[in-house]
Amino acid sequence: MKRLQPIVLIFCCLFGITASAQWSIINHPGYQAVKSVASGSGALYMVAYPSGVIKSTNGGLNWNPANTGLPAGTQVHSVFYTGSALLCGTESGVYKSTNAGATWTLSNTGLPASSSSNYAKKFFQFGTTTLAVYSASIGSGGGIYRSTDSGAQWFSGNNGLAANMVVHQAAQAGSLLYAATTAGLASSNNLAVTWNQIATSNFACYGVQGTSTRLVVISGLGYRYSNNGGNSWTNSTGTPSNPVGGELILYDGKYWAINTASPMDVLRSTDNGASFSVYETGLQNADVISQNTFHASGNMLYLGCFSNLYSHAGTTLGLVEEEASELPLPFPTIFTDGFTVDLSGTVPGSQLVLIDAVGREARRETRLPQGRAWIQRGELPAGSYRLALIEGGSGRLRHLGAVVAQ
Repeated sequence: MKRLQPIVLIFCCLFGITASAQWSIINHPGYQAVKSVASGSGALYMVAYPSGVIKSTNGGLNWNPANTGLPAGTQVHSVFYTGSALLCGTESGVYKSTNAGATWTLSNTGLPASSSSNYAKKFFQFGTTTLAVYSASIGSGGGIYRSTDSGAQWFSGNNGLAANMVVHQAAQAGSLLYAATTAGLASSNNLAVTWNQIATSNFACYGVQGTSTRLVVISGLGYRYSNNGGNSWTNSTGTPSNPVGGELILYDGKYWAINTASPMDVLRSTDNGASFSVYETGLQNADVISQNTFHASGNMLYLGCFSNLYSHAGTTLGLVEEEASELPLPFPTIFTDGFTVDLSGTVPGSQLVLIDAVGREARRETRLPQGRAWIQRGELPAGSYRLALIEGGSGRLRHLGAVVAQ
């Protein structure tokens, strides 16, 4: 196998990808306080106070309410797309839509009663497992609930977590899930069925993201990073010293952060969390000091703020999309040991590149045959991967969809 080259270089050379170095406002007159953002099936969704769920099918040029089936007057706090259904967290329960938000039905089986003090504030997707994170402490009915059928049924995901914990964020790093809680960081090797508390992180954690070799957290002791799974920590520079809230996202090969309490800023790290700097060019008026949430979709990062929704183009996810009918599709798309891709329509000697969630090359298979190719998982960590085929001879780069390693 040839020496791996950064996929970023391939993309930039072939497509000349550029990104404006600022946040761009997305038009949505009459709506404010963007608390949650989701995307799926060609549409963009957000929760904006006091309008509930609103939807755009033209990239944010026009918006319309999408609340049919939700109780009148209920407060909506979150919206999320699982890949097959939409979920929203309200003070009246979790609701589900299977028709792109046209109608909603209650989907609360196995979940605690929702109220103004305990509701599904965030959702996360890891493979086929959906997590709902509630706002109250575990002892008060909050914490994590898990579903493997897009929210039809839910089960507690709090085994191993303490009753006094409030969970703020979950993320996958390598083969493990991590949960950021008010009483420390916890890890799970079985998709939140059980958790193990990390003894050396017994400090409040508000945000977590990472890779198999680097964890980054927003903690009560500051922004910190670890190169050994949380056994020891180093303080990041350029960040608030004692945050009391925040959110992290790992996107486009960079860590992006918001502080949800003073000082409220958008920060970005381009050196794997070792240092951060304020990154707010393009934000308008009060949005400079009041941000609520991130959402990443394809080559776009979204930021929901006090008054507006913003987007920021990425630089490492610029694969050209092609019609599905023209593509050799991988199967199965969710795999344990490996997957197959039918390359009968290509020439011998093609290369297959697996790209991880932050746009970096995770694996390259070279000199592939013309026909069915078996791609062994090997040491590939659990997670989602986009596939790029570099066709032999022509050097043409094609996007083949995505697979999920469990």
